Amino acid sequence: MSSAGANYSAAYLAQSRVTEVAVAYSVPIPVEILTTVWRLWIKLRPSSEHGLTFDDYVMIWATIIGVGVCVSGLVYGPPYGFGRHVAALPDKEVETFMMGDYIFSHFYDVAIASTKLSVLALYYRIFITPKFRLIVILTVVWVILWLMTMEIVLGLECRPIAKFWNSSVEGTCFNLVAFSYFTNIANLVTDIWIFLLPLPVILRLQITKNKKIGLSLLFSVGLATCAISAARLTVVVTQGSADYTWAGVPLGILSAWEPLGGILCANIPIIYKSLAAVFRSIKGTLCTHSSRSAHASSTQRQTKSSAHHHHNTWLQLNNGSGAGNSYRSEILALKSMDDDDDDTEMQPVPGMNMIMVERQFEQEVIDRHHDPHHSHHDGREGDEEPLRGK
Repeated sequence: MSSAGANYSAAYLAQSRVTEVAVAYSVPIPVEILTTVWRLWIKLRPSSEHGLTFDDYVMIWATIIGVGVCVSGLVYGPPYGFGRHVAALPDKEVETFMMGDYIFSHFYDVAIASTKLSVLALYYRIFITPKFRLIVILTVVWVILWLMTMEIVLGLECRPIAKFWNSSVEGTCFNLVAFSYFTNIANLVTDIWIFLLPLPVILRLQITKNKKIGLSLLFSVGLATCAISAARLTVVVTQGSADYTWAGVPLGILSAWEPLGGILCANIPIIYKSLAAVFRSIKGTLCTHSSRSAHASSTQRQTKSSAHHHHNTWLQLNNGSGAGNSYRSEILALKSMDDDDDDTEMQPVPGMNMIMVERQFEQEVIDRHHDPHHSHHDGREGDEEPLRGK
């Protein structure tokens, strides 16, 4: 523990966000890998017309670097006090954490630029308008220049460079907060520009309004990246905090999630059809299971109800209308034409006051106005007709 730790309470020094940091750095890794592998699987299927294209290779690189951001955060973050107060940490742990933070910063810069380039490469491939492609190329040049500037400044940030992670070394460093504000504002403006770039082209396409809205929503995944960039800008000030291992947690987490937003923005337009098919399949499976459960419950209720009836093979339904002027029919009796010991399966039709019967029945109408001398229980031939449920 540093010498400053004696000035704080035990409860303060015991505070920890290490688990939160570890989870936040871990979640993007499988999502980035899964969506990119899914994308490559779609492009490499026999039914694919073009196979892998340039934007796919850029995405592979962006995914590797995006995973590298999270891995470097996991290796140098929680094990060396990121998520705890500086006062609770030994000086050696703080030094190792700051060295890891320097490595993390390089991964972050390259990951952000790579995800932007992967999105722009996708735009260039799917939108063939010459003017639009020229704008895409100019944007690519801007992103590359931004990355070069970031790396040069990061390399010269402290002289000597060891001053970045070891404050006891003699030397000087730039104003980190001012530089971070500049780079993050430039990053946010670029994200918004890339998000808006395809919208005018989509709106001019000769397709239906609904399809235009659908395409716009599909590419609006980039809004997530813009939101993360904006949120990150609000917490940049924590870089100037003396308790940076604690106050810098939101900045570190957002820095790991920002590349994820760019990767999803480039992958979802390619995998969305396959993704929708998976969701439909899951929904269909759940609906089928629910329907079978409801049918089993209904069959059980019908079986219990029939146990109290004197003749299990008969079903009586009220018939509210008269069959003719010569007599009034109040009861319609249905009798199974199959063997008496064989159960007849019936099931309700959802949402309708009906019963679906998949068996053939014999109908017998009991007429109260018939001659008493002929009112035997056997029906007339003309009153019988087969009924088959649909």
